[in-house]
Amino acid sequence: MTEPRLMPDAPRLEIVPLTEAEAPAEFALAQLWRPDLAPDQWRVFLRDWRAAPDSRGILTARNQRGGVLGFVSWWRQPDLEYGETLWVGPFIVREMGVRPLVRQSLAVELTGLAHRLGAKLRYAEDAA
Repeated sequence: MTEPRLMPDAPRLEIVPLTEAEAPAEFALAQLWRPDLAPDQWRVFLRDWRAAPDSRGILTARNQRGGVLGFVSWWRQPDLEYGETLWVGPFIVREMGVRPLVRQSLAVELTGLAHRLGAKLRYAEDAA
């Protein structure tokens, strides 16, 4: 999952791993979700998520102009009940009339990622 993927059902959305350049836009979205989120908390969150790229990550949805429309975190772990599991959530998305499209595009990519990893896909509590 290193190259951008255009979703067939949403050609104007691109789903890619979070880049350093997108972090400020993602922070702005995260603050809409949690207004009291401090910049230091965000930096620690990003550092921790980048520390183990094979077992966790953040996917970003962006439009053709590169505007960030949403993101979702994922993490991989063994589970006694489900076996190898890809946990995801919450979905943090900008409204702007395309929210279901952003969520759907992120979910399609997560389904593909779970399949490639041989993991069951499970959603954590959805917040946005």
